[in-house]
Amino acid sequence: MSTTATTVTPELQAYLAPLFWPEDRLLQELARDLAERGPQIQVSAEEGRLLGMLVTLSGARRVLEVGTLFGYSGVWMARAMGPAGHLDTVEFSPVHAEAARGWFDRAGLADRVTVHQGPALEVLPRLHAGYDLAFFDAAKSEYCDYLDHALRLVRPGGLILADNVFWGGRVAAGGGGDADVRGIRDYNARIATDPRLTSTVIPVGDGLSVSVVR
Repeated sequence: MSTTATTVTPELQAYLAPLFWPEDRLLQELARDLAERGPQIQVSAEEGRLLGMLVTLSGARRVLEVGTLFGYSGVWMARAMGPAGHLDTVEFSPVHAEAARGWFDRAGLADRVTVHQGPALEVLPRLHAGYDLAFFDAAKSEYCDYLDHALRLVRPGGLILADNVFWGGRVAAGGGGDADVRGIRDYNARIATDPRLTSTVIPVGDGLSVSVVR
């Protein structure tokens, strides 16, 4: 047994990917659409699978996502909830929101997903408590604001997740004049010390934080 982490080389990634996080045809087509029309900032298939598993393991039936893009991560989570679940996902860009609605429809998930188009900090106050899980993947400088809303919206025992908490390793060096780095550092400090949360970070993709609401 070793306490040293194993580096995930391209060869190891190529071995693991088809075994544990394969993309079906719809997810592959969605990723290609993003490559053609949108920014390449969606979660990886590895993280998508993990998000789906966390939804399943927590028994989540109401999920909140901040940062829809074209719906890639939303498809993973909505599928994991099953037909009894519902995903509320918030997207700032009208173009991205419309693309996401199209992809949720193609995935057969339109009846269990609501895409809220608008600034997250205007949409979140209008939502009602009782969510089982919240996932943040939007403006990093606003992560602490999203957390304030999630602590009202997510039930005790529920999960609060956030992507990009490593921010390419830049969080270790300090914020300087970068609002996104400062936002993530502030968020990491909050979830590590807030007595209402029990938190850890999983080194998948660019870092996924997982917090349990006490």
